Amino acid sequence: MSFTTLAKKYRLPLAALFIAAPIVTASAIASSEVDMLTEDDLLVEIPIVSSVTHMEQTLPQTPASVTIIDRQTIQASTAVDIADLFRLVPGFETYYVNGSRRGVTYHALGDEYPRRLEVKVDGRSVYESLFSAVTWSTIGIDLDDIEYVEVVRGANGAADGSNAFLASINIVTRSPLLDTGLSFRSQVGSSQTRNAALSYSGKIGAVDHRTTLSVRGNDGFDDTQWRGNLLDIKDDSESISLTSKGLWTPSSSDNIEFQIGATESDLWIGEDEYFNRDMSYQYQYLNWTRLNKQGNKLQLVIYHNDLDLDDDVQAQTISEIIGVDDSSPFWPLGPVPDTTIFDGSHRGESERWDVELRTTIQPADNLRAVTGAAVRYDRVSSQSLFDTLNSLTETSYRAYTNLEWTQSEQLIVNAGVLLEDRDSTNVYGSYRLATNYLLSEDHILRFALNRSFRAPTLLENNQIGVVRYVNPQECSPDSTAPECNPLFRDLILDAGSISDADIKNEELKSYELGYAGYFMDRTLSLDMRLYYEQLRDVISERRDVYPDLDNFVNIRDNTDTLDIRGIEFQTLYKPSNRFLLRAYYSYSDIDGESLYRSAPEVEFRDLDVRSLKNTLGLLTSYQLDSGISLSSMISYNSGKSFFFDGSKLDGYTRVDLKAAKSWQVDRSTVDVSLTVQNAGDSYQEFYDSIHFETRYILGFRVTLP
Repeated sequence: MSFTTLAKKYRLPLAALFIAAPIVTASAIASSEVDMLTEDDLLVEIPIVSSVTHMEQTLPQTPASVTIIDRQTIQASTAVDIADLFRLVPGFETYYVNGSRRGVTYHALGDEYPRRLEVKVDGRSVYESLFSAVTWSTIGIDLDDIEYVEVVRGANGAADGSNAFLASINIVTRSPLLDTGLSFRSQVGSSQTRNAALSYSGKIGAVDHRTTLSVRGNDGFDDTQWRGNLLDIKDDSESISLTSKGLWTPSSSDNIEFQIGATESDLWIGEDEYFNRDMSYQYQYLNWTRLNKQGNKLQLVIYHNDLDLDDDVQAQTISEIIGVDDSSPFWPLGPVPDTTIFDGSHRGESERWDVELRTTIQPADNLRAVTGAAVRYDRVSSQSLFDTLNSLTETSYRAYTNLEWTQSEQLIVNAGVLLEDRDSTNVYGSYRLATNYLLSEDHILRFALNRSFRAPTLLENNQIGVVRYVNPQECSPDSTAPECNPLFRDLILDAGSISDADIKNEELKSYELGYAGYFMDRTLSLDMRLYYEQLRDVISERRDVYPDLDNFVNIRDNTDTLDIRGIEFQTLYKPSNRFLLRAYYSYSDIDGESLYRSAPEVEFRDLDVRSLKNTLGLLTSYQLDSGISLSSMISYNSGKSFFFDGSKLDGYTRVDLKAAKSWQVDRSTVDVSLTVQNAGDSYQEFYDSIHFETRYILGFRVTLP
C-alpha cells in the first residue's frame, strides 16, 4: 500500500490528532511548564504598525483594524505561498481561479481579477494597471523572505489612495541584518508541486544584502467531469525569480534601502479552454530615510515596475468558431469569405514609475503628523484589450496628511486626508477621522469614519475588447472584392467588453466601531470590528445590444450599489514561544443590486447571494519537548456566488495539518516538514470545474552560517 493511499485512508483520524494535540498540550503550559516561562515570554510587546497612517503606531493608536501575520505565525501556518497567508485574516477571501492564478479580496467584490485591494511589498505597490489587479505569480517573494505582513481591514484611502478601497496589505521582507550565510528551501508534493529557493545574506563593502533565487511550479488541478463532459484542465505553471535587498548606512542619520527583482513566468490560464501566457516582470526600488536630532523623519521613495506578457492564442478562423462554413446558406457574413481572426499572439505591457516624498514631524509633545506628496506615471498597451497598437498613459498626483493628536491619556484622535488628481478625472479627496478611547491601558474603544473614492483604472476607462474582420489579402484602391469593401474592413465580429464613455469614481462611506483588549499579561489579545459600508457607483459590467454576430456586448459602467454590514473578531494567544493560537470569525451581509442588462429590457440582479456571510478560522501550533512542532488550521467559508465571473459555490470546511522538526548540526540548522492541505473531501473555490483535493507537501530547509 502506497504512502498516498495510507494517508488518504487515515487522514481524518490524523486530522483529529493534529487538531487536538496543540490544544491539549496547552494545559501543560498552565501547569508543569509554567516554571519554564521566561520574562520575555510574559512581557509581550504590543506590535508596531506603519501601514495605516505611514507613522509608526502601536495597535491602540491606530485608526483602523489591523491584522499582523508575524514570523512565528508564518512558520506555524500551513501556507505554501503568500496568498495562503490571508486565510488567517477575518473577512478575507483567498481562492484559486485556476492552478496558476490566485484571487484575494476582502469580504466583497471578488472576481477573476479582484481590483479593490492595495498590495505592497515594503511599501512598493504591486497593483498592475493592465489587469487592474495583483498578479500574485509575479511578486517573486518567497515565504521565508517575509518578516511580517500588515493587513489593514477596511478602507485605507486616506494613506494609500484609490487602490486601498476595501483594504490594504503591506508585506515586509526580512532585513539583511537579521541573517548571515546561506539558506536552501524546497517543497515537493501533490499536483507536482516543486518549489525551491536559495538565499544568501552577507556584506559587500558597506552594503548588507539578502539575495534570493527561487523557482516555483505545479501541474494545477486534475481533469474533471464538468457539465456532463470530461474537462481537460491544463493550468500548470512555472516561474523563476531573482530578488535582492540591500541596506547602506552612509551616516548616523541616513539609511538607504534598495531592491531589484525579476520574475519569468510560464502559465496556462482559462476556464474551459486554456492558453499559454508568458510573463516577464521586473522592478527597482529605492528608499532613502533621514532622521534629524529632533526625531523628525524625511523619506524619499522611488520605484519602477514593468510587466510584459505574451498570450499564445491558437489561430482560428471564423468558421471554426461559429461552426458554419462560408459556403453554407447559414453563413452570417453573406459574400464576405472566411478568414483567420486570431493571429496566434497577443502581447501586453504594463509599466509604472512612482516617486513619493514623505516627512514625519512632531510639532508638539502630543501631536504627530506625516505629510507626503507623490507623482505616478502608468503606461499600458494591449491590442486585444484596447483595440490599438499605441500605448495608453496616465499621470496621477496625490498629496496627503495624517495627524495623531493625543488629547489626553485616555483619548487619541487620528485624522487623515488625501487628494488625488488624474488625467482621466477631476481632483477628488478621501478622508478618515477616528477617535480611540482608552478605557484602561489594555482596553481600547475606537470609532472611525471613512469616505473614499476609487478612480477608474486605465483598463476600466479605456477597454475596447473587440474582434475585427481581418482581410485575407491586400486590397487595391479599385478592388471590387466584397472583403475589400470599407464596410467589411471595419466589421466587428464580436464585442467582448467595452468601457462606457462616462465612468465615474466609485464611492465608499464606512462607519466602524472597534475594540481591542489585552488580557493575561498581554499574552491574550482580542480585536473586534463592527462596520457598515455604503458603496456607490461600483464599476462592473452590464449587458447591452450590439451589432455583432451574437448581438450583445458587456459594458463596463457604474452598475452596482451595495450596503454591507458586518462584524469581525480575531484573537491571538501566545503564552510562550512554544504555543500559538489564532482564531477569527467574520460575518457580512450585502444588501444591493446590480444593473445586469440595460437593453433590450432593463434587468437588475440582487447582490445578496454574492455575500460571503460567514467565515471562521482557527490556527493552533505547539512545539513538543522533542522539538517536533504540530500545527493545524481549520477554516470555514459559507456558500456564495462570485461577482459576474465565477460560479455559485457551496460552503466548505477545510482542515490543514503540519508537522515540522528542527535539528541543530554544529552551527547549521536543518528543518523538515510535512503539510497536508485540505485533509477531507474536495471542495470548489471559484469555478465549479476546479476541485481542490487533499494535497501533501514535503518541505526541507537547511541554513548554513
